[in-house]
Amino acid sequence: MVSASPSSLPHLTTPRLTLLPLTHEIVVRQLEGQPFTLDLPGVGLVRFDTEWPGDALAIFPTLAEDAALSGGWVLIQAGEAIGMIGPKGLLWGAVEIGYGLRPQSWNQGLATEAVQAVSAWLLTLPQVTRVTAETAVGNVASARVLEKSGFAEVGQGFSEDDGELRLWTLEREG
Repeated sequence: MVSASPSSLPHLTTPRLTLLPLTHEIVVRQLEGQPFTLDLPGVGLVRFDTEWPGDALAIFPTLAEDAALSGGWVLIQAGEAIGMIGPKGLLWGAVEIGYGLRPQSWNQGLATEAVQAVSAWLLTLPQVTRVTAETAVGNVASARVLEKSGFAEVGQGFSEDDGELRLWTLEREG
């Protein structure tokens, strides 16, 4: 099975974004709680603000403990880290993804670009059969991102954090 370690994730690009694998250095620097700038290979200078990565910051202490773990990709636009996207678990079978952008980057189609790029890459892996996602019932914007990315709603669920959920899947074509 393939894990989602930083070395197994490629550098991806979309028309407006660079998706760079999250590194241990980025995680550790972000946990220091101060804005910082890094010179990243293939990208150049990238500014990381204290509000980045939003809700995903809760997983950073776990990622900091093990340099082999990854939270996925950093979404970079015009030299700024604006969000994250990544698989939740092993890259095998049905792979669930999660994503989030800082509020200043909402409603610009950037999440859709990122979801489409990551989903397309995941579905090139022979061991990945489909990509899945969950959205809170009230999160209409996130549901729209998945709809525009070709996902189909397949059911409902529940989580302690988000309450009632909508379940989504994107199947490999062919």
